[in-house]
Amino acid sequence: MPLISVHTTKELNREQQDAIKKKLGEEITVLPNKTEAVLMVEFLHNDGMYFAGERQENCAFVEVKLYKEAPFENKRTYTELIFGLLEDVAGLDERNIYVAYVELPTWGTKGSLK
Repeated sequence: MPLISVHTTKELNREQQDAIKKKLGEEITVLPNKTEAVLMVEFLHNDGMYFAGERQENCAFVEVKLYKEAPFENKRTYTELIFGLLEDVAGLDERNIYVAYVELPTWGTKGSLK
């Protein structure tokens, strides 16, 4: 189950959240063995974020947590999709969007640890 956390300084309305979630889900198959059926997306928006000691008004940090490693090129493709998506839907500048991947060797689900 991938978990994508979208942290942003901007307030995202329901339509924006739905549009971002929909596209993240449609494109998650770029990452091997990942599907929308097991994707979880969370939004933490209107967050106070600081970078280089300054409060940011137009910034986002996206964390993609995956069970097992994914190939670099697949992650690059998905990352570029995230940049374009947040720029188009939320009006964020890609220069102020940061994406990190956390790839975990174990994952607990359905009452057990994989």
